[in-house]
Amino acid sequence: MTRTVASTGSVPEDASLLAALVREQRTLVDYAARILRDRASAEDVVQEVAVKLCEARGGGGIGAPLHYLRRMVRNAAIDCARRTAREGCRFTDEADAVIAPCTCPQERLEQCEALRAVMAALSATPARTRRVLLAHRIDGVPQKELAREIGVSPTLVNVMIRDGTALCRAAAA
Repeated sequence: MTRTVASTGSVPEDASLLAALVREQRTLVDYAARILRDRASAEDVVQEVAVKLCEARGGGGIGAPLHYLRRMVRNAAIDCARRTAREGCRFTDEADAVIAPCTCPQERLEQCEALRAVMAALSATPARTRRVLLAHRIDGVPQKELAREIGVSPTLVNVMIRDGTALCRAAAA
C-alpha cells in the first residue's frame, strides 16, 4: 500500500522522499558532516536515513520533503555523535590506558643506545664479574651471599661490582 503526496497526486510518498534524498544527497551529507565533523560518518548517516525511508511504509503526506529529510539526517547525525562519544568513553578508561615510557622520542632513542652500549660492555667482561654485577644490581642479591655462592671473599665481590659499575657508566656516557 502506497500513499500519494497531496501536492503531486501521482507519486508515491516513499518515492518522493527517496527522489528528494537522491537529488539533495550532497547537501544532506554536508549538513551531517558539519554536525559530525567527519565526512565518512556523514555519508553513513545519510545512507542510514535512506535505508529507514525504504523500510518505513506509509505515514501522512509530507508537504516539505527536504525539511523532513534534513530533520531525519540531523537526528541520525546527533545519534551517531552520541554513540561515538559513548563508545569512546567505554574504550578509553583511564585504568586501561597505557602510559608512554617517555614523552620525547629522542630521549627514548638515547636511552636505548645507552642500554645497547652497556650490554656490549657487559658482554666483554668475564662471566663471573657479569654474573655478580647483574645478581647484585638487578636481582638485589646481597654481596655476602654472592661471595659464599662463588667461593670468594666479600671484598673481591665488592671490587667486581665496583669495576663492573664503572665500566657500565663509562659505556653509557
